[in-house]
Amino acid sequence: MDWLDDPAILAGVPLLALGVIGAAIALMASFAPARPMALEQGTAVRARAHVGGHPTPAEYVNIGLILGFITAIEVIVYYIDAISSALVPILLILSAIKFTLVVLWFMHLRFDNALFSTFFTGALALVAAIFIVVLASLGASLR
Repeated sequence: MDWLDDPAILAGVPLLALGVIGAAIALMASFAPARPMALEQGTAVRARAHVGGHPTPAEYVNIGLILGFITAIEVIVYYIDAISSALVPILLILSAIKFTLVVLWFMHLRFDNALFSTFFTGALALVAAIFIVVLASLGASLR
């Protein structure tokens, strides 16, 4: 396949995927609905799900399960011979998704200003772009 040998395409496809992921996460964080106020014994309190801006233990478990599921997908993808030529880009994209989940949930950026989430996902896209450009400049490929 000739298009797999072109460094511009090898650089463009992962960057496009990272950009879409970063934009989606930034938009989700900025448009997340505010937690409703609950009345408890006549006093207005925050909803229990995010008291003080921290996730509940159940949310940590859910994110941990999602990260475990993505890791299982990475292991399965590694053993599929039919997609061995696209192995590295697939693993890079899955790693970027896991990085983003960890940053947003365990570093609590999901509950901060959306600008911080944009900075982190933008930095990830920039690092990926530099990585791919250096590989292409040195004549290496992502296979």
